[in-house]
Amino acid sequence: MGSWVRSVTRESTIYAPPELKSKIKELSERTSKPQWKIVLEALAMYESTLRKPRAKEELPVVDKVTWYIQKVAMSVGALKENPSEENLARTLNTIRQVKERLLVDTDLLERAVLDYVKLVKSSVEDAVEKHKIIDEARLELNMALKSLLLEIVYKWILKEELRGEHAVEAEAQGQ
Repeated sequence: MGSWVRSVTRESTIYAPPELKSKIKELSERTSKPQWKIVLEALAMYESTLRKPRAKEELPVVDKVTWYIQKVAMSVGALKENPSEENLARTLNTIRQVKERLLVDTDLLERAVLDYVKLVKSSVEDAVEKHKIIDEARLELNMALKSLLLEIVYKWILKEELRGEHAVEAEAQGQ
């Protein structure tokens, strides 16, 4: 049977890096689909994003939320690494985006960011004392970031899951 399929189906070769070939093979085995179908589906998805540049609006909430979580966490990390005016402006801009787009209270984090930069740039003479002050400010900044991330996860992910579970329960009970 295999020879008949080969005689009817035209084959061709695509040169690709070994990593891509192994990824296609892995997906093929995991989904029990032929490798050509994996490539075809990937291309179809890519083409749809080209036709619909606003496809990100159709992404699941979790994708959008994790993007902002990553963005704000990385921004704060960059600020801690290099508390320059440029990084401060970027971080504050990211925090404002999170506030506007995810509708969460970012005031605590914004204040912690401003305090951190102010304290890092303070003119405390004693190196030990300055290190202690910066460590405390870094701890406050970390806690403020963690608090914001917990609020985002609760508001956008856990509540969605709970709503989904209640809807399934209600449907199962015939409500």
